[in-house]
Amino acid sequence: MKTIAIALSLSALLLSGCGEHKSEAKVLKEAPAPTLQEPAMPSETQQKTSPKSKMQKAEAPKARLSKFYRIFKDGAKIAPEGKPMLLVFGQPADPYTQKLQADVVEHPELAEAIREDVTPIYIDALAQKRHKFMHNGEAMEVDTKTLVGIYHIDATPTLIFTDEKGRSIFIVPGYMPPKQFEVTLQFVKEGAWKGKDRKNGEVYKALKAYYDAHGIKVGGPKK
Repeated sequence: MKTIAIALSLSALLLSGCGEHKSEAKVLKEAPAPTLQEPAMPSETQQKTSPKSKMQKAEAPKARLSKFYRIFKDGAKIAPEGKPMLLVFGQPADPYTQKLQADVVEHPELAEAIREDVTPIYIDALAQKRHKFMHNGEAMEVDTKTLVGIYHIDATPTLIFTDEKGRSIFIVPGYMPPKQFEVTLQFVKEGAWKGKDRKNGEVYKALKAYYDAHGIKVGGPKK
């Protein structure tokens, strides 16, 4: 699995943002446990809020997640299935993970590109699950913690694009805006990364040039 140890510093350099958006990543950590509190008395305004309105607000994230899982597989089996593979590591309480999920659901063209061009798999980085993991044609069974270690995940969301054999092409640690996401998928689909050395930064340079050609501006490191 030497090929998956790609330099994250280079990816952070080239993929730090797009346009008016900044590509930010939330450091992977346990969400704070909820504390037990006495229920607060509702205000007059809250008392007038209809039960239907409250129910709609509560159901919105669940509906979004349900639609998201119609596009992304749940990670029980991690295999390219004859296409490049997209692994997304996230966590439920992370606002940037939630934003990425909302983007996928709310942008039909992005959702269609994900369905058609890659095998998309979402992994909850804090879950305790077993995964059937196919890599270079070999099958193994690993838990989520092991996967997080294999890919050196320390922020969510983290996006990992692989070839048809499950070998990493490049890694994006952080939220990726929809337009940049679409162009990145196009880069993978067209095979613009092929023939480039994955270890010395050639793939990232090719991706940066591809962004420039498609009007996608990415930021550099902060000084």
